[in-house]
Amino acid sequence: MNGELLYTRNPRHFRILWAVAYIVIFILLIAGLYAAASRIRTHTLPVGSIELSVPYSKYAVGETVTFSIKNNFNSQAYVTNSCPAEPLAVYRQDGSKWVRIHDQASEGDCPDEQRQVGIPAGGTTNGNFAAWPNLFSQPGKYRIVAYVQHYNALPYQEIEIIARPATSANQTPTQQSTSGTTSPSIQTQPTENEPYDN
Repeated sequence: MNGELLYTRNPRHFRILWAVAYIVIFILLIAGLYAAASRIRTHTLPVGSIELSVPYSKYAVGETVTFSIKNNFNSQAYVTNSCPAEPLAVYRQDGSKWVRIHDQASEGDCPDEQRQVGIPAGGTTNGNFAAWPNLFSQPGKYRIVAYVQHYNALPYQEIEIIARPATSANQTPTQQSTSGTTSPSIQTQPTENEPYDN
């Protein structure tokens, strides 16, 4: 009964106490939510890089150029598969400019392929330009560029395509004989029918 009399005499004091209690509870609730939310990091920027590598810096015309793409991020990266177009962008140096070149694979080279090729975190994917032989059909300097979704940098590698050296397998050695002697540059071995000259 004393509490009721005290409330009727000073209702303002109890209202202030209730308001302070609600403010303290509200502040503790906000602090708890902030502490829980600060532990969840969903909007952080990924840290890492994408590496494109080509095993050789020089290829002969007609050789298959291979490549690998390594994902150094902590999440999966995606490369768009544009088959029958070439798997990566290819540029050819024309004077001081880089000119994009294209080739098309045949219809049977890319049936039922995924349009987005996923590269797992820390993983590598390999590929080649075997189905696009016209890309590197001329000697010159080339640049292979990988376009990776949501990655602002453009990893690339430069290679040089050289003319195929002339083969000497089709040429047969010829002997020039003058008065029974052989040319000093060609050494012949006697056959079973020819005796040794001693």
